[in-house]
Amino acid sequence: MKVCSKIVEIRTYGPMVLHPITYLVKDVISECKASMGLVWISVEGATPALIVLSKGMHKDFLNFICRFIPFNGWRHGNAYAHLISTLISTNIVIPIMDGSLVLSPDDDIYLLETRSVHNHVRRISIQIHTV
Repeated sequence: MKVCSKIVEIRTYGPMVLHPITYLVKDVISECKASMGLVWISVEGATPALIVLSKGMHKDFLNFICRFIPFNGWRHGNAYAHLISTLISTNIVIPIMDGSLVLSPDDDIYLLETRSVHNHVRRISIQIHTV
């Protein structure tokens, strides 16, 4: 098994803003010349989240999350951000076949910035395991 990894940084703003990262993952797959295997994507921190969404689902997804986990009413100031991150996850694993992500053509990978931040730097680990 061969492992190829890279840490990338993106600037985010929020709260509850989806930042596309599929292009970053595809770049690392290309750099690593990976044809078959798995890509493990992980974001540092206890408040961001990673998710795969189909085009056109953004507003429905964000509306659902905001209704399910309200911003206010918690003891900790940004407890909502921790809860959202915990429920969605800070890690995601996607298969690679023939050098491409195994996703529907309508799907993309997103980093969800849950906190009310501007110009925040998020570090994303992209690790590819090939056979």
